[in-house]
Amino acid sequence: MTAARPPDPHLTALPVAKVPAPTARSISASVPEAWRNYPSFRMPVFPRFMPARHRPGLPALEERCSARLADLVGDAYDSREALDAFLEYRTSLWSLLTYASAREDRVELICAWIDFLFSIDDVFAGASEARIRELGLQDLCAVIDGRPAATDTAYTRAFCLLRQRSLTLMPDGIWARYAHTLHGFLHTCRLEREIVQDIGALDLPTYETHRNSSIGECCFPLLEFALGIDLGQALRRLPELRRLNVLVARHWIGVNDLFSYRKELYSGDAMNEMQIALADNGGDLQGAVDRVAATVRRTEAEFDRLAAHLRAGTAGGSSPLPAYLRALEELIAGNLEWSYLTPRYNGRGHVWNGLTDAHVVLTPHRTLYLPHPPA
Repeated sequence: MTAARPPDPHLTALPVAKVPAPTARSISASVPEAWRNYPSFRMPVFPRFMPARHRPGLPALEERCSARLADLVGDAYDSREALDAFLEYRTSLWSLLTYASAREDRVELICAWIDFLFSIDDVFAGASEARIRELGLQDLCAVIDGRPAATDTAYTRAFCLLRQRSLTLMPDGIWARYAHTLHGFLHTCRLEREIVQDIGALDLPTYETHRNSSIGECCFPLLEFALGIDLGQALRRLPELRRLNVLVARHWIGVNDLFSYRKELYSGDAMNEMQIALADNGGDLQGAVDRVAATVRRTEAEFDRLAAHLRAGTAGGSSPLPAYLRALEELIAGNLEWSYLTPRYNGRGHVWNGLTDAHVVLTPHRTLYLPHPPA
């Protein structure tokens, strides 16, 4: 088993509100004795609109994007080991699976942006205020707007470079919308540091609003850019289209919070829908899992209904909407597959065994996907 990552001297455990610990449940006799004292649950099987699409040459493209990421933000990490731990999360694969229909001349820029935002999210989630200032994250809003940064760091340099590349390729309207969502992302990352101190008092609708800004909104202008379309007018005209974007983000929230619960359980990061469900039900882990899964399924059903309505209105025309709707489905399918695959959620050294209908055991170092015993 790969050794646990050594603690980063700049990371500090943020104070979090107390929520009930997950209660013990009967564990299948098929689970080895050594793992039976860890939290466990039955993983729900999530329906998919389609299997995640793997673009041609994906392994080589992922390797190239990962190498570029190391060059882009490597100086922000204290050691090669710390950088390697982040690279092992395979954040580039997330973009390659979710933006499966992205144009070849744009997909690597999209990977660079998303990789970078993953890294920033980690800093805000775990670093001290002094470390955040040292890395210059307080200057990123200025960089977005084209103003000079007060600090020269790996993050400010990378943000400046990505902005310059984007301005040469993105239509003005898409860049303006994307820049607006980047501001929202940075604001929410900062706000979440305060929210985790009283997560027990946070209601679900407020949580959804914050998470939509931190993990969702910036991805949709990038999707238009990826496809070579501009839906600015359609988004203003069609509330159903805006709602579909929200539903994709809501799907991500549920899936990500379920799969990342092991990581956040042992790290003390309480910004998770599972924590809200556990606080509401007194610590019933399977009940919390089932509640989150039910929300994901309702989200899928509403998405399917609205997408069918929009498709019916564009049948036989030359609208870019059908391609965008297919790409939204790819966002959902790609994120779900990546959630099974990534060591970010499942622990360093994780290799998914392909089980979806699984008995899941949450150990401090690894998520275990185990088969159910025969009935």
